[in-house]
Amino acid sequence: MSTEFSANAQALGYLYQVRYALLMLLKSNPDSLISIERFDDVAFEKDGSPIELIQTKHHLSNESSLSNSSSDLWKTLRVWCTAFLNDESKFEDVKYMLITTNRAADDSAASKLYPSQTNKRDIHEAMKILDGIAEKSENKGNKKAYDTYLSLSDSQRKKLLSKVFILDNSPSILDTKDFILRELIYAARPQFVKAVYERLEGFWFNKAIEHLSLDGLSSISHIEVREFIHDLQEQFQQDNLPMDFMNIKTYEGHELQDEEKVFIEQLKLITVRQPRINKAISDYYKAYEQRSRWIRDELILVNELENYEDRLIDEWERRFETMLEDLGEESAEEVLQKEGRALFNWIDQQAEIPIRPKCTAPYILRGSYHMLSNKLQVGWHSMYIERLQDLYKKYTGGRNETVG
Repeated sequence: MSTEFSANAQALGYLYQVRYALLMLLKSNPDSLISIERFDDVAFEKDGSPIELIQTKHHLSNESSLSNSSSDLWKTLRVWCTAFLNDESKFEDVKYMLITTNRAADDSAASKLYPSQTNKRDIHEAMKILDGIAEKSENKGNKKAYDTYLSLSDSQRKKLLSKVFILDNSPSILDTKDFILRELIYAARPQFVKAVYERLEGFWFNKAIEHLSLDGLSSISHIEVREFIHDLQEQFQQDNLPMDFMNIKTYEGHELQDEEKVFIEQLKLITVRQPRINKAISDYYKAYEQRSRWIRDELILVNELENYEDRLIDEWERRFETMLEDLGEESAEEVLQKEGRALFNWIDQQAEIPIRPKCTAPYILRGSYHMLSNKLQVGWHSMYIERLQDLYKKYTGGRNETVG
């Protein structure tokens, strides 16, 4: 059981590190650059060198404290002392920050390393306490950290500690979300802030994964994140909607159930080739998931979707009736298939019927037509109802509300 809890805590620690990095970047200057696991847990950079090294420590319990013998404190000091020893000149102008959900014990060394504005900062007293602990403590778990700390000269320890700042009682991983939401308060109308946040964090975690996959060789800029937020702002307007699947070429959702395969049979009636059918399945998935997400996020009402479908059906009816007029009563099957493909090609490649003026993603129109096609409310072959209504009834258990 303890192994499970330790694994959970470790996983939360990594997620906290990434989420807190987003909060810090949002609160930083427009020219800021940040990295994760490159120079430290998190680091602000300039010209490829760190200017602020940040260690994050997350704990499930808010009752623990940052004492003079805290492993969090000494593990962090060991990391920084090692870097300082390896190249003191490189870290001459670097700030070191420990961000922890723990609380610094009263009159502890950590409490003497608060930021200056707290009026509690006392470098000399902090160094005196840490020196005493490192020299006299018998804590075996911290021994390597003590030895590394004491390997610095008095002047080096003083110089290092003058650059160390401890922020205790920092927000937990859940509370950090609330702080990020406050940063986004002007990014969208209040009712949409959470929806903006969810998309921003999805972007951010994908960005962090990409960053870590490249061994942290690149940094992430404040401007890049702000531009993404600006794009989201444009999407959360009355004349627009967010497009969450625009950059996904092939979306593989759940496995299609029988009752979701009618639109595929529609395409087979007009001998559409399999590669295009695969595209149609992807459009169906993307439109279905996108519309569902809009409803969950309360960005759109069901009646707006119904009105949109009515518009799609109306445009289809005009072209379908024109096609029927041009077909002879005894047209060959090849002619019926060709004319049906021409009608399908219109919705697949030419039709422009946006659900909102600026919401023009083609997969919404295409996928919505496939959803209507799946219910036989639209079709491509002139005899689609006669050919498919028995199959439709079979798939839907005899329900036949939408046919005809």
